[in-house]
Amino acid sequence: MLLLIIISETTSMLPLNEIPDSLISNKHLFEDVFFKSYPLRPAPQDLTLPDGRRRNYQFPTYFDKVQFSAGVFLCDYEQAVKHMPSSDITPVSALGKRAMLIVASYQYRNIHQMKGYNEVLVMIPVMHKGLRIPLLPPLIPGYPGAGYYIIALPMASLENMLRGQQFWGLPKAMHEVDIEADGHHCVTNIKSEDEQDFVMRIPRQGKTKKTNRKSRVFSIKDNKQIQFATHFKGDCQYTTNWNVLFRPNKADSNLGCLELGDSPLAETLKALKINPVPFQTTYCNDLKSCLFLPD
Repeated sequence: MLLLIIISETTSMLPLNEIPDSLISNKHLFEDVFFKSYPLRPAPQDLTLPDGRRRNYQFPTYFDKVQFSAGVFLCDYEQAVKHMPSSDITPVSALGKRAMLIVASYQYRNIHQMKGYNEVLVMIPVMHKGLRIPLLPPLIPGYPGAGYYIIALPMASLENMLRGQQFWGLPKAMHEVDIEADGHHCVTNIKSEDEQDFVMRIPRQGKTKKTNRKSRVFSIKDNKQIQFATHFKGDCQYTTNWNVLFRPNKADSNLGCLELGDSPLAETLKALKINPVPFQTTYCNDLKSCLFLPD
């Protein structure tokens, strides 16, 4: 008789509403050459905490040993346009009057100066005044004018919610974020006040590729359009589901899926008419990343 044992590892992350009294001293965890290539500097702006205290961080922010999973989904182009912050930023188009939507899940195990937490970025690949070719800009590293615009950012740390809002103008909001390594999939489950936002399943398998990528993110801070850089590196596993482009009814949900709930965030995403099966997925269990202040 064959006994099959499936090991499931869950990282449940209730909102971290308590902010430590001081920054964590853990620079010794970030001695890799990747981090040393970006020397730390004090931020020109302090963070203001709810009780009025002010706190100064070093930047860029280092993240190490990150569990990362993401799906590139197709959605309605005209609905995606409604989320754009200005007329000079437009969604990257796909076939059939569609745009792309990326849902990216992060389990931050080690963060410089802070406790680890979980968060999810919901973002639209965009072009800023560049040559607008369908599909290719987010798939080609360094494509001129390519970047991302974040439309939702559910996460589980009050300290980092405040950082995102004050430093980058990001739409961070407190949610319960569970990330589970379940069999062959990484499952991200988002809830807000006992309402289901969404569940995303991304395969923990695929073609392995050493990835070293810099990206631009556009945001609105103090009523002004800004942009900032991120850089990540890791051995990532990719899958591509070509049926999503050409035969969406034949797309294989075993290669990933997005299931929306009934919360306000879920209703916002439903309006985008998202194909629930991703065109492409990425998984990495040991990602390194740096997050920079706005230019």
